[in-house]
Amino acid sequence: MSAPANHSVNSEKRAEKSLRVLLSHPTGNQNVRNALEGLVEQGMLAEFWTTLAWNPESKWNRMLPSGLRAQLAKRAFPEAPRERVKCVPSREIVRLSARNSFLNDLLCSGERPFSIIGMYRHFDGKVAQRVKAMPLDAVYAYEGGALETFREAKRRGVAALYELPSSYWHWEHKLLSEEAERNPEFADLLPKLKDSPKHMAWKDEELRLADHVLVPSQHVRNTLQGVVPEERIRVVSYGAPPVRPRKPAGSDTSRPLKVLFVGALSQRKGIGYLLDAIEMLGSQVELTLVGGRIAANRRVDAACERWRWFEALAHFWVLELMREADVLVLPSLAEGCALVVPEALACGLPVIVTPNTGTLEFVRDGVEGFVTPICNSEAIAERLNTLDRNRELLASMSRNAQTTAAKMSWESYRAHLAETVEAVTRPRIVPKASSEPKPDQRFAT
Repeated sequence: MSAPANHSVNSEKRAEKSLRVLLSHPTGNQNVRNALEGLVEQGMLAEFWTTLAWNPESKWNRMLPSGLRAQLAKRAFPEAPRERVKCVPSREIVRLSARNSFLNDLLCSGERPFSIIGMYRHFDGKVAQRVKAMPLDAVYAYEGGALETFREAKRRGVAALYELPSSYWHWEHKLLSEEAERNPEFADLLPKLKDSPKHMAWKDEELRLADHVLVPSQHVRNTLQGVVPEERIRVVSYGAPPVRPRKPAGSDTSRPLKVLFVGALSQRKGIGYLLDAIEMLGSQVELTLVGGRIAANRRVDAACERWRWFEALAHFWVLELMREADVLVLPSLAEGCALVVPEALACGLPVIVTPNTGTLEFVRDGVEGFVTPICNSEAIAERLNTLDRNRELLASMSRNAQTTAAKMSWESYRAHLAETVEAVTRPRIVPKASSEPKPDQRFAT
């Protein structure tokens, strides 16, 4: 059956008006995937550039060990047509191959060519070459991988859109430097303090070149105060997965409260403050940790031995742990918008967070959980004690969590992102001048 004529006309009209946006990110994650899908849904995607884009339907996929298949599956991008996905794989393949081997320090440390920073810069250069070669209305890139792309965009009059998913680096560096002095026991768990002045200057130049900066929370916007003009910043909050069924927690206070932490076991995410709070409560709580250890640390290593610890889990199993736990604790010192928080809410899991998780848009103190000050173990322990003793409050917060998560879908994020890209890019597109001057132009003095 042929499509209705008006549908055909509307499709052509939309195609006529669609922006041409090149999106780039070296690795991809949940927010990048949804940004990609949002641009595809609105017919705006010109190309998506990344380092690795695995095809699970490839004949090679069936020949690989299951563990490797699972890893490569994280680098599949079904959100976009395959012909529009472009790769720059060489340095990323070396970086991943050298991980956990004696070659890692030799090849991948600091800002060496196969480090994460070196890979980002090489990738950025390749994307810039592509920007030079194709007609575009906008490029959309992320921190640390946008400088050469934006330089080329500026030369060509293409809009440079920058997503900053975390706190402003100088603000964060100052905060974490103070933390290292205050809490030297965990100072080695603050790897961002090793970022060089050159690297931060690189990212400062990216910010300067960006026409607009998209951030996931008001918290990130606040860290940019005095650095980026307010009118150039747009807040586009991330989404939550679909709400998942959850068994009633029950009111039995005789069993320990099940506490969950998900994230790198770093002091930036407040791991030391969580462990202090857990020790204060003793047998009242049971702790589950999900996340990689980033350096040897006596306290963290002991916690991984004592409690249930998973270095890495597939996303599905993380969500299953969230359905089993009683409360997620994420006492971060610096984040942009911690994605594990809306995921927890969708699983009916109340949360204990700090204002610096970038989640106050959807976590209200005393409603979906609790908001505690940063660097405050006593406040975390107090809130955990409250939930342990008041299981009715815990159940109420669980219901509130799912009600809130249901209102913040990734579908809404995709629509909001596409609208924002359209709003900040469209005014830059100057229509071609007519060959016949308008009457008022003929007689203009």
